[in-house]
Amino acid sequence: MPVTSISNLDELRKLIKTNDRVIVKFGGGTCRNCHIMDSIYLKLSDENTNIIFLSVDIDTSEDIKQKYGIDSSPTFKFYEHSVEAGQVTGAIVCALNKGIKMLSAV
Repeated sequence: MPVTSISNLDELRKLIKTNDRVIVKFGGGTCRNCHIMDSIYLKLSDENTNIIFLSVDIDTSEDIKQKYGIDSSPTFKFYEHSVEAGQVTGAIVCALNKGIKMLSAV
């Protein structure tokens, strides 16, 4: 399943609310670690079709950055039935995989 890019706060809220399992990657265009994680995140989205994978460029979406309290990138937030179920800050693949396993187990 492809990663969906989000730039609108209302659209992000709607997708989190209307899907059972969601992961949001908050990253910036100038963030080196974000670019490193992009291909990994895309691969994980292809392998885990029961989860919606979203991506937000925090450099161009200041309102989303503030609303979700993002101060480091990349930051990955996990949502289960509209409720935040976890977070990983940084390019930590094993922690990202752990969060995916947690969502998939539900």
